[in-house]
Amino acid sequence: MCFRGFMSRWESSSLAAFAAALALLPGPAMAQTATASDPAGDATGRGLDVTRITVSNDDRRVVVRTRFVKAQRGDLIVFLDPRGRQRGVGLVSEYRPKGTTKNYILSSSTPRRSCDGFRVVWRPARNLVRMTMPSRCQHRGDYGALRFAFLTERNAADIDFSSDWSEFIPRG
Repeated sequence: MCFRGFMSRWESSSLAAFAAALALLPGPAMAQTATASDPAGDATGRGLDVTRITVSNDDRRVVVRTRFVKAQRGDLIVFLDPRGRQRGVGLVSEYRPKGTTKNYILSSSTPRRSCDGFRVVWRPARNLVRMTMPSRCQHRGDYGALRFAFLTERNAADIDFSSDWSEFIPRG
């Protein structure tokens, strides 16, 4: 081997080929996200007034983070609609700060169902809720891009809602 402070032609060619091969490898899976803002004060009554909602769609789960003017008693429903002919699901949390909060998933086939791994965490001091749904809870994980919309209710009356569906979020 001839080494004079520089690599031989073979070594530099090998290094360049290795670097090119690394560049072609897929990177780590990253969740694709979409965020929608909603004006504060547009709620039609006392209840959850959404200001921001972010949905992350990755290979193993969907994570929804929702911010409110104030975390108070009310029901949050986030609809997840996959692209294509499949019907979506609704993630529901009936928040009761001084009682029992109920969390479940709505689907066209079952009005209320549980799914192992579906978690909802309310952080009232931060006016925030985080909903995490494993991908298997929607069409057994067989879906790609999805879009979302939200609705809040109190005593079966609509309080706040998105005016339209989000754009489709690719699955990361």
